[in-house]
Amino acid sequence: MFRHSFIQIHGVGPKLEQALWREGVTDWQTALDVPLERIAHVKADWVKHGCEAALRAAERGDLAHFAQCWPSRDAWRWLAEFADRAVYLDIETTGEPKEIGDITCIGLYDGRAPRMLVHDRDLDQLPEALAPYSLVVTYNGGPFDLPFIRAKFPGIRLPPLHVDLCPSLRHVGLKGGLKSIERQAHLDRPEVVEEADGWTAVLLWRRHLAGDDRALPTLLRYCAEDIVALQPLAHIAYNRHLDALAARPPAVARLPQAPRPWLDMPFSRELLAELTGIHLPSAPSVVRETSPPWQALVRPLVMHSAHEKAMEWLKKKTEEK
Repeated sequence: MFRHSFIQIHGVGPKLEQALWREGVTDWQTALDVPLERIAHVKADWVKHGCEAALRAAERGDLAHFAQCWPSRDAWRWLAEFADRAVYLDIETTGEPKEIGDITCIGLYDGRAPRMLVHDRDLDQLPEALAPYSLVVTYNGGPFDLPFIRAKFPGIRLPPLHVDLCPSLRHVGLKGGLKSIERQAHLDRPEVVEEADGWTAVLLWRRHLAGDDRALPTLLRYCAEDIVALQPLAHIAYNRHLDALAARPPAVARLPQAPRPWLDMPFSRELLAELTGIHLPSAPSVVRETSPPWQALVRPLVMHSAHEKAMEWLKKKTEEK
């Protein structure tokens, strides 16, 4: 859809773009080669100038041009063109705002194997790790992950294109947090790991600093499960957006559904049970290890008692059988 799109051109909306496609004007070069007689003269000039600028930018590899003029709602169109130059990214933090908090680990995934960068170990390699990629894909990375990275790596050059799957999936009917959307898309992660959340990651880092050898591998496994889910969700988002178009260029195909890979990374079920209060197959009435001092200010509490959450989990698994 990248080279078939006109939506990024000033004065072109969805109706005009689809009218062009129906007339056989399905890419930038064609728009320059044929007379655009069926649309207003002024808009025809806009289309031709926009297509000429797009071709020049693409030839010189100026992806920043597209990042500046492309509507964020239509960023999903980049997913197919840059699939082989895309990195899926997620960060974990100490739980404080970016002004005072730190990144504890960053997970990167390009469809092969996850790469995990850890605070005070190899996190400083992030700029070099991101250099080969043209597109970064996140879940809620627009308001959180990328601003946090920029705060901790002043002057860093991130990939020029960014797709945030949170709004992209919401626009095609998949709403909620990442793990909720994974369940809706039948991409469930392993048992117990799916019961952890962002605050669990904060507690895991604290346990790591306190010398618990189980904590860091479990934190990295939790973060890795987030990033490997993003690729199949990106393909779902692309295909659903494509299917929702009233018209589309005939040469544009759906992406094949990407499977969720199985990760051979260790983690401690016992430690997760201690931190979340979820003990399977039954759960005692315990609560989380600590309460974040600022949590109530930034989001409502989402945890029930440990017993209630365990019962919900068991009910869900029973219904699936």
